[in-house]
Amino acid sequence: MKIFWDTNLFIYLWERQGDASEMEALCEWIESERHTIVTSSLTLGEILVQPLRLGREETADQYRRGFAGLEIVSFDSKAANEFARLRALHPGLRPPDAIQLACAVNSQCNVFLTNDDRLGKGEIVAGLKTLPLSRWKDGV
Repeated sequence: MKIFWDTNLFIYLWERQGDASEMEALCEWIESERHTIVTSSLTLGEILVQPLRLGREETADQYRRGFAGLEIVSFDSKAANEFARLRALHPGLRPPDAIQLACAVNSQCNVFLTNDDRLGKGEIVAGLKTLPLSRWKDGV
């Protein structure tokens, strides 16, 4: 199974924010079942902003290393077309969210995990189940 992680999950994991026990359980399950974590290059960019803003290059390097072994999807022309389709169908969808969803759809993910209240409602978007972290077990 391919599981797309929105940026906020990496923040919870690496900065120990949010529900740490839920993140630990999710990570253990993914590892034991040999599922693939997928995210986009936008996630990498978003997560590096704060450490770089604070001059914490070592933290930024740790985050970069944390992405090793994950499937990182680029926002290419195929994703741009999916982005446009999603924005046309869902006018209230913010551009960064549409980029993430387009990358998840194009990489054939099964589930999109987030803690963004606008996205994690258990809806099916372009064949992709969107779930909040608290309901990750519903996606399996």
